[in-house]
Amino acid sequence: MRNFNSKVNIQKNINRNGYTLIEVIMVIALLGLLSTIALPDFKKTMTKYKLEVAAYELAQNIRLTQQKSISEGITYKIVFDLNQKNSYQMLSFGRGKLIKLPSGVFFDWTTYSEVNKTLSFSPSGAPNQGGTIAIVNGDDNTLYVIVSVATGRVRVSKVPPKR
Repeated sequence: MRNFNSKVNIQKNINRNGYTLIEVIMVIALLGLLSTIALPDFKKTMTKYKLEVAAYELAQNIRLTQQKSISEGITYKIVFDLNQKNSYQMLSFGRGKLIKLPSGVFFDWTTYSEVNKTLSFSPSGAPNQGGTIAIVNGDDNTLYVIVSVATGRVRVSKVPPKR
């Protein structure tokens, strides 16, 4: 008799494994609700990320231009496209590389517009002038790439430099 009861208990446990249709529907509905709440924040995060990538890439390219000037002993420059506001060129002796900003990211303003939209580095690594490049995205977030006057030190900031 004992053997028969244990078989019945095992059979009951086997039939109880799994989920009901109502449980599955509730979980799917809950995931759908959570995803509609989280999706707008994801879009804001992506536009902010694109802006940060563009600013840090520009700062890196400015440093690279400065290092090439020092190592090769010739003048390199970066020319900003302030008409389209979405690209810049790294140039030396007519040779260069065009870099486009990510979609939705643009130059807002720069102090280099006063010197033919150009930041150049002499063979000593000194910039033609210190300055700031403001980069914006569609959400009105702004990052500033700042080049120091004497040293050519490049940094990215959320706050514009004091004038």
